[in-house]
Amino acid sequence: MNSVFSDRPLFYHHMEWILMHPRFGFLMMGLIALSFTHNQILAAVLFIFFIGELSMRLAIMINKRHTNPYRSSLNQKIDALFLVLDVIGILSLLITVFDIPIDAENAAAARLIRAFYLLRTLRMFRYLDLQSAMYSPTYGMLISLIILLSFFAEDTLMWIIIIFFSVELAIRLLIMRHMNYESRKDKMAEWAYWWVDTIATIVMIPAFAFIPYGGALRMLRLVRLLRPWMVIIRNLKEVMREGQFMQEINLIVLLLAVLSIGGGVIGHYTFANFDYSQDGVVNAQDQGMFAPIWFAFRMFTDPGNTVVYPEATSIAIFSVLAVIVGVFIFAFFIGIGAHIVSGLMAKLRNERLNITNHMVMLGWSKVAPFIVEQLKVVSERSFSKLKLVILNDSEKMPESLIEHNWVSYRWGEVEEMKSLQRINLGHARQAVINLPDGHTGADDLAHATYSLIAVRRVNPEIYVNIATPGMATPHLDSHQHMLQIGWDTTDFYNKPTVVLSQADVRANLFKNILVYKDFDQVMERLMIPERTEDSSLQISEWGGTLQRENGRICLSLPNSTQSMPLDDLAALLLMRGVTLVAIADESGRAHPIYKAESFELPMHIPSILGVAIGPNALYSETLFAIKRLHDRPCPKLESPTLGLEPVKVKKELKLLITGWVGSLPLLLKRLLDDFETIQVTLIDDMSKEECADQLEYLRRRTGTAEGGEDRITVELVRWNYADMNFLRPYVKEADKILLSRAPHLKAHPYASIATVLSHLVTIVNELCVHPDIYPVLENRAQALLLQQELERFKLTHEIHITVPNAFYGTYVAHTSYHMYRSENPEAYQLQRTLRHTIDDMMGDVGDIDEMDIQILNVTAPLPEDAEALFAELLAKGYVWIGYRLKESFVWNDPLQNTIRKLFPREEDYSCLRQHQIILNPFGNPVSRYSWTEYKHNIAELILIGEHQDD
Repeated sequence: MNSVFSDRPLFYHHMEWILMHPRFGFLMMGLIALSFTHNQILAAVLFIFFIGELSMRLAIMINKRHTNPYRSSLNQKIDALFLVLDVIGILSLLITVFDIPIDAENAAAARLIRAFYLLRTLRMFRYLDLQSAMYSPTYGMLISLIILLSFFAEDTLMWIIIIFFSVELAIRLLIMRHMNYESRKDKMAEWAYWWVDTIATIVMIPAFAFIPYGGALRMLRLVRLLRPWMVIIRNLKEVMREGQFMQEINLIVLLLAVLSIGGGVIGHYTFANFDYSQDGVVNAQDQGMFAPIWFAFRMFTDPGNTVVYPEATSIAIFSVLAVIVGVFIFAFFIGIGAHIVSGLMAKLRNERLNITNHMVMLGWSKVAPFIVEQLKVVSERSFSKLKLVILNDSEKMPESLIEHNWVSYRWGEVEEMKSLQRINLGHARQAVINLPDGHTGADDLAHATYSLIAVRRVNPEIYVNIATPGMATPHLDSHQHMLQIGWDTTDFYNKPTVVLSQADVRANLFKNILVYKDFDQVMERLMIPERTEDSSLQISEWGGTLQRENGRICLSLPNSTQSMPLDDLAALLLMRGVTLVAIADESGRAHPIYKAESFELPMHIPSILGVAIGPNALYSETLFAIKRLHDRPCPKLESPTLGLEPVKVKKELKLLITGWVGSLPLLLKRLLDDFETIQVTLIDDMSKEECADQLEYLRRRTGTAEGGEDRITVELVRWNYADMNFLRPYVKEADKILLSRAPHLKAHPYASIATVLSHLVTIVNELCVHPDIYPVLENRAQALLLQQELERFKLTHEIHITVPNAFYGTYVAHTSYHMYRSENPEAYQLQRTLRHTIDDMMGDVGDIDEMDIQILNVTAPLPEDAEALFAELLAKGYVWIGYRLKESFVWNDPLQNTIRKLFPREEDYSCLRQHQIILNPFGNPVSRYSWTEYKHNIAELILIGEHQDD
């Protein structure tokens, strides 16, 4: 078996895994600190080690530059900057390697050598992630401290501060050049701060000490101190105004003034010879008016007693009363102060975020936790640090967000301009609008429309995704999409806006899993795999031409210097860890490679799609294969492969549903594409009136489909979820059973699914029937618990557990993240093609289903040559993308296992079924081992093919 090092894409992937891991950052910072020991041998070893690390970073960067969105992204420029800093920092080690004395005789030379020696600290900045921290409040306070320190620092410390500010200014410059600004005033303010900091940093350098008024120019940096403190002062004013504390404060101040002055006047005339100044001497100062008044003021404001020993009984009584009144006055001020501080802290927690190039999520819904979780997975998979900010109308943060410390939370009305500015929407790159659950279609439309208007008002160019529980169809026949704005005559709203319908995705999910049980698992793997070494559907720029040469259809390189037959290329790429799936035309539509004969040639190919570990692997392996292996012939099987049988789907569907399945009318209409007749029995705990209403609703909605009235039969049956024998006649007749949540069960509604399932297993065994059973659960934790329980007993009857909310969350996260990473129109068009390809696989693009997930049952041994098998299946109109094993496959590559232990990341399958599914079999050593050693255990081949009516 090939190791990780023999797979170039996997090698780059694991090297980036290691280099981007926090543990490696801590290790490198420790090694950089060791370089200051001025040990020649150690410096030489570190010099060689750092050169090796730098070479790997350069190779990864060159490899990633082949594809968008990285090539045109801010991250590429940041990486280039750090690469330059790394080179300078590594070269500074030569001072130690060659033992050049730092304290030279010439003072100017000594300062220059010392400055160059300290440049090795530049390497530290790569591991500090200044890009993410630069706009945080904590960073603002840290900068304030460093600025104040810079006025007292000398020699080495001063050079470290100069280096720090220089790097910070360079990073800020790159970020600001890629930043969207809310207004011209905002842009001018940011650039003004940058120029002030630049001038102040330049005059800190000793070489520029001759500049006139250098000390005054250095003071310019104090302007930056105003930013964090202005925020505090502004919020303090708002708290004082909103809390209406000034009336109480004025009242207590006036009361204190009356008590102090009154007590002082009484003391002046009644105890003329008392030591009011408490200096041990009665003098002219005590005879005046101010000393008694000040003494009374101290008695009232200090809860203690300022009199050491009373000279008279009246003084003792007055002291006791003053202490009591003083305690109340002091408590009053403490109470007001506590309220003010509490309000200030609440304001600061909800203060405007000083952040840029981030993603915002507006609103919260049942699927939002799944979206956030999958955004984290896909961000870590691509080794990027996604910055997500959530704005919701509730001050209390949702419990599911507590464990996500990388997410910032703010509260406010999502349609208000002030709230949108609080999350710095003007500087954001992507917005996800979550419409709330349980509202009518009219409410969803109103919410989505007004939110879109507000978002576009703050940031006209931002990419917007709208996750709606309902449908995404236009509400006017003349409108092109759901959120078309009637008064828009200048195409102001004609910007990337995607409406993601949960009802649509849910209906497609159920429709597909009723035909192919593992559809949800395969699609989630193709969108966002949970294990980082697994492959997913990728898209890469290409630019070559598809043309006919010597009677065969060939794909050329972007520069047209070489070409290779498309079918031979696809078969060869399989063995190199890439499954070529489709090619895109000029309009951005993807076509499966098995349809090449129907293309109008020659045809320009702007992009290619395939299953690979990353877009760089797809591009580089295709480039390498055409350039170096174009003469290599594709192996052929000596005889056709036997034992591959398509799954026969009965044309009559008898569907039993317990509980209520969302988007049921839409699901039934979609099922008409695969079944000639559909008989639905819906069993639930409903009243007679509810049964009648639901039945009339279902018949009305399904009747709008062509042939719906004649081909769909719906029966509603009342059941109390306790009499399990009641299910027997319905189970006996059913082909497929959906176990869903009962709307009327309030206590542990999803526990009822497990209860029904436990009795259902007994019923099907006693009746000797084998319907497909699909429990529909709310989250992955519930599903995993039930899967683990069923796995313990090795049931002969297959039960497929599905989580629709998790599937939809993956779909939204996949679309949102890839839009977020697109920083120019060209990159966005690539991701748009990828999104439409995913929709096509779910059967949701037009009337042509060219790319459906299909399976072939394996009933005989498969051939040894996977490349030849791929070519044979391609000739039959299939793209072979993977297979399912009969049992869970668990095996670890020694090197991959070592990397995981030393540099761990949170990753594992949340569904046990994923352990049986292998996609892109030669994409990594583990999946390759499943083919070479467990080929006999393959139950079915997973393919992409055109939808067949018969």
